[in-house]
Amino acid sequence: MAGSRNWADLPDEPTGLIAERVLAYDVVDCLRFRAACPAWQRCSVDPRAHGSLDRRFHPRRWTMLREEHAVPTRRSFLNTSTGECVQVKIPQLLDHHALALTPEGLLLLLDKPQRTAVRLLNPFTGQLTELPPFNTLLPHIAHYQQRDDDDFARIMTAWGSGLADDGSTVVLYLRNHHLIGIAKPGDDRWSLLRLRDNMLGKANIMFAGRFYCVTQDGVMVLQIDEGHPPRLEVAANLNMDVLLSVDYMHLVDNCGELMLVHRQRRDKHSNPTNKFNMWRRRYDTYRVDLDSRTLIPVKSFGGKGRAVFMGMYCSFSVSIESFPAGSVSADTIYLSFDFGETEYANVGAYHLTSGCLGRNSRRWGGLVPRPYTLVDCLSFSNTLEYSI
Repeated sequence: MAGSRNWADLPDEPTGLIAERVLAYDVVDCLRFRAACPAWQRCSVDPRAHGSLDRRFHPRRWTMLREEHAVPTRRSFLNTSTGECVQVKIPQLLDHHALALTPEGLLLLLDKPQRTAVRLLNPFTGQLTELPPFNTLLPHIAHYQQRDDDDFARIMTAWGSGLADDGSTVVLYLRNHHLIGIAKPGDDRWSLLRLRDNMLGKANIMFAGRFYCVTQDGVMVLQIDEGHPPRLEVAANLNMDVLLSVDYMHLVDNCGELMLVHRQRRDKHSNPTNKFNMWRRRYDTYRVDLDSRTLIPVKSFGGKGRAVFMGMYCSFSVSIESFPAGSVSADTIYLSFDFGETEYANVGAYHLTSGCLGRNSRRWGGLVPRPYTLVDCLSFSNTLEYSI
């Protein structure tokens, strides 16, 4: 055909430059680029030739979706920037528990046969990193060895884990055991930090390479210094009245901005035996200013329009421009199905600008009814278990 080009014959220098820019944007695009032809593959970096801790190859823009009837070795991943959804074959899921997806897009795995080998997996490149044995983090692991796979995975869920800012230290958070483990590949064992029982909520977070949680002392950050034991220090003061038995604090990475959602009972003096009053909630939203160590009230997620899908244990932020018009509303918190108010008070969303609650089109009944809406699908992905 006249005017056609053979792109495989593009000189190596511009091909290599294009490959570098593609990789800088997204590792998935890099893999597609390499699959186009042998010439392009030759001029681009092979992710599989590097360790899974190499930051260049982390699928940070992708979050793993939860599905009712997923094939055991396949998972769907959503690009929270573009709205693209892809299926990825992950054969390691046949003989591993998936404990968490880290902010870097890596899967934290524990082997099923012995339940001792801890590994980090890049689901798109297949690279694995070996970590210290699980029994050095949780010595009484044998107590749980007889549990079935689903129950064991629920007890050992590790959402809030990820890589520290040095890129080579793994922070593993076991929320059910109030325990943080810190280790590097090649270490013999995990360094441990036991948390106090004054946690305000369960949605702790790895943000910008640091572990954050909320206690009655404030927004806390994990300090990891060579030669010193790991410890929590105050990163921001709460400056508000909180009740340990009533208030929940949810930390959210809103496109590179750390935010806090204070989920509290509307009437803290209501009769707790009244189920309706028990699940009446309000949602106050703050930007965590780490420079001034303060919380700044906000009524918007900023930018060109963003929404947050908030779970009991994990959350993610999306750009509404990535989805069909009208399917996702800006400045809205969409609740996962493991929130009590979703089931008992029929609350599905909270709109920051108006302060209004959005109702569910249906109640949670064990499985999400078909057909799915987009909001249902994304909310279901944050649903890890029932909440009592």
